[in-house]
Amino acid sequence: MSTIWLGLITAVLASLITMAHQFRTHSPAAAWRKGAAGERATARRLRKLELAGYTVLHDLAVPRSNANIDHLVIGPTGVFVIDSKKWHRRTTVRAAAGTLWIGRTPLDKVVRPVLFEARRAGEVLSQAAGRRVQVAAVISVHGSRLSRHRVITNRGATLLRAARLVGWITRRPHLYDAAGVSVLSTAASTLLPPYAQTLDASDRRESLGG
Repeated sequence: MSTIWLGLITAVLASLITMAHQFRTHSPAAAWRKGAAGERATARRLRKLELAGYTVLHDLAVPRSNANIDHLVIGPTGVFVIDSKKWHRRTTVRAAAGTLWIGRTPLDKVVRPVLFEARRAGEVLSQAAGRRVQVAAVISVHGSRLSRHRVITNRGATLLRAARLVGWITRRPHLYDAAGVSVLSTAASTLLPPYAQTLDASDRRESLGG
């Protein structure tokens, strides 16, 4: 094989390897894998709350929406919708032009979905309980340079490192007794079904032409 042909083959292989790497790290599938890894990591931390009498539910459908709730926690200190984020270890939180930024993304854009999810969960649980139920919107962060001791509040949502999540929840003032936690947990389990279950139902309707 001539040196020219060998050089061309080497260049093509290098190009294919680069393209494959970019696809793995920047494709929607890669973003989904990162998100799923963050959710699993948060779920492991939340097991401590279950041992302390909290109800912890994962990956719930939001009524009348295509959104899903990563984690819903119900316990003596309140009700919490938790969104898991797994960011690059070099991602920083900074202030510029009167706006907080997560890397190159405005913090407002990051918190908007979890605020919506918390509001809808609050509406559903309030109707079931017959009284207003305030649901806190929380973002659990894995991997970024967010300070271990820093808690950021933006538009009513709280952003903090995942390592602080359980302690932050358990140190809040008590709002519900065991009976109240039970009522809200039952309502959530009934009215906020698993997201995968709603997808299966949607697929069945489509297959039937509905």
